[in-house]
Amino acid sequence: MFCDMQRRQYRKQGFFVVDDAVDPDMLQPLLAAVMRAKQKVRSGKVDLYTHRSADGEPWAIRGLFAPEMNEPIFAEYLMSEPVMKYVRPFLGTRLQLGGALIFTNPYQADYGFGWHRDFGGNERDGSYRVEMKILKRPQRSLKWHLALVDDECLQIVPGSHKRYRTAHERRCLLEERHDDISGQYAVPLKAGQTAFWSGNLIHRGVMKRDVERLTLAGSWSMYAPGGEPTETDPRLKWMLADNVRGFLPKAMRPLYDRWREGQKADRGLNG
Repeated sequence: MFCDMQRRQYRKQGFFVVDDAVDPDMLQPLLAAVMRAKQKVRSGKVDLYTHRSADGEPWAIRGLFAPEMNEPIFAEYLMSEPVMKYVRPFLGTRLQLGGALIFTNPYQADYGFGWHRDFGGNERDGSYRVEMKILKRPQRSLKWHLALVDDECLQIVPGSHKRYRTAHERRCLLEERHDDISGQYAVPLKAGQTAFWSGNLIHRGVMKRDVERLTLAGSWSMYAPGGEPTETDPRLKWMLADNVRGFLPKAMRPLYDRWREGQKADRGLNG
């Protein structure tokens, strides 16, 4: 259960790890679903949006809520009470659909996607004033990784979510993105453990070809009605297809609708 100690750690270091953010009875079914989804993408049967390495190997798989993937357990997991008991203290109960994706490892070679912050379209090389303004924005989303097999691929710089980058960190964020950073920490997750963490942290993923990675990344967002619709993230345009909403659990559909009302993209896409 979420406690003040975890809140303090999140505020100070930008992350915390828990053992109880997934129903134990759901672990094996989730693992099986992740393995099936990975095979569907590798075989070419389904590919709604996949991040691939230079040689074409997938390392992140999206489209988990789509009927083409046909794995309803992903939406069931995202709506489950073990997840929500951590989401509500951060975001409240007025939510809109977040997301889920699978992080895996390319089979052909070691792979890493380099140091970065999850700044979206915001300035990535701004002045102290610009960067601190971004870092101090109120939290409107919560993200996490659920390890379905042991995973130490996520590396972070604890505490970097609250401060301006150093000169060496700037070089690692913009130029030499695979160099080590003093104080970096590989978050150790045993199967069934969940890391909740801030995307404002300086972080990277480092994956080894001989170490299986099957990690389910999830997120929820705070609902803010009345805002100006924005262009849909290209990674999420599959969610606008006409067949997606009906595939979701009934309880998730209003949260999907809240997400969709904020999208400027064409509502007429076909599934």
